[in-house]
Amino acid sequence: MKILHTADIHLKNYKDENWETLQNLIQIGRKEKIDIFVISGDLFDKKSSSGELYPKLRPILNENDFDVIILPGNHDEDAFGLNKFFGDKVKIIRDLMEPIEYDSVRIFGMPFKKTGSSEVRSEIRKITDIAEVDKVNILLFHGELLDHSFTRDDYGPEEGRYMGVRLSYFENLNLKYILAGHFHTNFQIYEFPPESYFIYPGSPISITKKETGKRSINLFEVGKSPKQYHIISPYYEKIEIILSPNSKKEPVKMIEEEVEKIPKEAKILLSVKGYTERDEEEIHKEIKEFVKKEGRIELEDSLRGIKNILEDELFKSFNERLKGLNQPREEEIRKLFIEGMIQVSLE
Repeated sequence: MKILHTADIHLKNYKDENWETLQNLIQIGRKEKIDIFVISGDLFDKKSSSGELYPKLRPILNENDFDVIILPGNHDEDAFGLNKFFGDKVKIIRDLMEPIEYDSVRIFGMPFKKTGSSEVRSEIRKITDIAEVDKVNILLFHGELLDHSFTRDDYGPEEGRYMGVRLSYFENLNLKYILAGHFHTNFQIYEFPPESYFIYPGSPISITKKETGKRSINLFEVGKSPKQYHIISPYYEKIEIILSPNSKKEPVKMIEEEVEKIPKEAKILLSVKGYTERDEEEIHKEIKEFVKKEGRIELEDSLRGIKNILEDELFKSFNERLKGLNQPREEEIRKLFIEGMIQVSLE
């Protein structure tokens, strides 16, 4: 049995980038001949999005040879009312104690609730009563893994803490895979005994600017290790250009060379720092023209003219002390001091 596992798609509008990403994942599922497509929470960005989008989802989720299993997350916990029919191929997990059965696999799900870590642990322990030893037991989960030091940026635009768990909560429960959601930043696998896995696939499209780098899903054969599968979808990539008066290339040329390395589906967060000997206004204008022409760059421009260093009282005082040295030595020390002042100003 082959499973495609993702989470945190955050659908907002029909045929936007998030919608197109979901369609791309479905195409990957068809190509890879999967049996189950798992969405571990936050299919929708909010309940109101689901009201408009779920009728349009029905055909694209059902016209496939695989089942789609959806777990409610903290953004869409109220989006899957019993009055909404997503199609015969779509299964919504609403109760931990009502697993979805296949010949060799049993899939549990813990829908999101605003509850503390101890309550979550108690709920998880209930699985011991119904987990079958002759099947591969899988749990879908949407919440925080407390064993590792994630930051708030790793979870997207969230407030508060949600469904905290530790790997020890899942030990000896006969669970082979914890297919998780809520962690956006990147693909993460954590092993726990005996030979079991907790997996965050990361968001399949960058939801915030903190989610940089190519996006991934978890695509694996049941009984084998989880497997990161890179996909083509919109994401953010950072470029930082630091200039000094000793830079050999023109700033725009340096930016252009770095931008050419980034795939076209990426949105670029460009930071230009440092100092230039050229006229400040002129170089800022050239950079902005390039950014406008490229069309996929968000610019943070703090480049300054070298005059800001040369007119600093500290530099003037140091420069006075250099008088009396031979000319080549004086120029060498002056350059080193300027470079040092530049580095300090950038920290």
